[in-house]
Amino acid sequence: MSLVTKVKAANITNLSDARYCAGMGVDWIGFPVSEINPIRFTEITGWLSGPQWVIELDKQPWPAPAEYPITLWQCSLQDLELTQQFPGKMMVAMDVQQWEHAEILHANRHRIEAIVISGYFNNTDVDRNTIAAISKLFPVLIDVSTTPYTLSEILSWNITGINVHGTSEQRPGLKDYAQLADVLEKLETE
Repeated sequence: MSLVTKVKAANITNLSDARYCAGMGVDWIGFPVSEINPIRFTEITGWLSGPQWVIELDKQPWPAPAEYPITLWQCSLQDLELTQQFPGKMMVAMDVQQWEHAEILHANRHRIEAIVISGYFNNTDVDRNTIAAISKLFPVLIDVSTTPYTLSEILSWNITGINVHGTSEQRPGLKDYAQLADVLEKLETE
């Protein structure tokens, strides 16, 4: 399976979503540290191959980095300075409006895997111009669940890819993939 752009599947909390996303060929699968402990992480990832694993450092306290056998993390822009002890690279989640105050990104440039743009958008040329400026310096993923732009508009920008979100299972093994499928199936190549 091949997709027309890079994709990060965020907020994955169950094996069903993880298997679906891996099967669709996403590049990264993100697990929120507040919901996936190291044992559950190992149980889920033991069934998968392909994507890189990302631990999403959403709520503190955070675990010791050694508890997760990975080298890719995600944090908010506000928390980037607190992640110095985490080995490897960081994905940094931020609003497009935070760019003008993002000096810390430049200081940590060597550690940045990608910038995940989410949150509030003005739906103006300012958004697109700011995203263009960021993408000249860093790989950029646009969170499609928080943007007023269509998928085809987003794909026309000079960005690295998109960010999609998993949802919870109704019960173990019973899952509606409509939300993920709506986006991922549009990205499939022949």
